Amino acid sequence: MSTGKVIVSAESVVMDYQTPTGIKHVLNDISFSLLEGEFASIVGPSGVGKTTLLRLLTGLMQPTSGTIRINGEVVTSPPPGLAVVLQDYTRSLMPWLTVEKNISLPLKRLGLSKTEIAETIELVLTEVGLRGNQKNYPWQLSGGMQQRVAIARAIAVRPQLLIMDEPFASVDAQTRFDLEDLVLKVRDDFKITTAMVTHDIDEAVYLSDKVVVLYGSPADVKEIVKVDLPYPRNQVASRGREEFAELRTKIYAQVRGLQ
Repeated sequence: MSTGKVIVSAESVVMDYQTPTGIKHVLNDISFSLLEGEFASIVGPSGVGKTTLLRLLTGLMQPTSGTIRINGEVVTSPPPGLAVVLQDYTRSLMPWLTVEKNISLPLKRLGLSKTEIAETIELVLTEVGLRGNQKNYPWQLSGGMQQRVAIARAIAVRPQLLIMDEPFASVDAQTRFDLEDLVLKVRDDFKITTAMVTHDIDEAVYLSDKVVVLYGSPADVKEIVKVDLPYPRNQVASRGREEFAELRTKIYAQVRGLQ
């Protein structure tokens, strides 16, 4: 699903924190790359440093040593062409703004006309299955619909890189499956390179071209597992394949320290 062009590269990334009791070593010698149009999930035990790694990728934090590059440029602040979808949609959406005004927030910085903004909002809401909901407020929508609005806002700016931190953890199982399929559709339609943190190994296998497994304290890359499941993927057929079960078992064993 990728073009072969490297969009993200992490090279020997180390992250340490100063705490009242001394230095806490979080990440150690993290290296991986992400190609254009590729979907990568980052998995590992709770507290291993997955979200810390995402913050480094967004430029909100700087590594103690090592380098993160996006499009060949060293990341020292949030880079252009970046969009983020968070776990808690109730905090990422402004409840006092309508759906269309929530989505228009990042668009206003692009210098678009009112007509162009309206057309973009219509396009992305159609993409996420929420056409006609422009005038609704987030609190009038279900949790799954609110997260669709957050995804619509993210893709409205046509990002080159989409970062997602546990984006489906706050919704029920059926809605989670629907949102997973939505993310695959968005990736295919918009050719967006995506990095996602998740605790759900089945989800990581279903969505990803590769899975970056973090393990240890400090964490390093246990393995980068390639996912060769064919496209298009299907919640029943793909999850029922023997290869799916083998990948899930392998990654679970690595996350649990059994391999």
